[in-house]
Amino acid sequence: MASKKAPKASYIHQLWSQVIRERDDYTCTVCGRNFRHDTGALDASHLRSRGMGGGSPHMKYALLNGSAKCKDSFGPHPNGCHTFMDRHPMEHLEWIKGFLGEERYAALRDLEMTTNDLPKMTDKDKKELAATLRGHLKSLRASRAAGEIGVLEI
Repeated sequence: MASKKAPKASYIHQLWSQVIRERDDYTCTVCGRNFRHDTGALDASHLRSRGMGGGSPHMKYALLNGSAKCKDSFGPHPNGCHTFMDRHPMEHLEWIKGFLGEERYAALRDLEMTTNDLPKMTDKDKKELAATLRGHLKSLRASRAAGEIGVLEI
């Protein structure tokens, strides 16, 4: 029997996005506004985008490399916190350091350095990543159903 096809990048990105937003309790990590009842107003944003050194697929889907940020004019910035941070890279970098703390920021930088030299993800890697993300999402949702609030650790 032939094995199932590897999941498409868009599906993996959608899972990653759902995990990030659920982990962060549908709350913008910049302004603190909650969007649980308006989830379309919240993006899962990469801390280190492709332009900042986070270009490998391994880095792109690392949970340490994500945070929930409001978009459009929902937060304190006219175009949302996500757009504001994208347009102000130095302020974004300082925010990342404060958001993660020294130890987690160092881990993110180490991850960035080690993943840039990795080969492209194989079909097997993609299947395993999708399964891991689905497992995280299921666990996070179970924690929410049990009454846990705030940012959850994965």
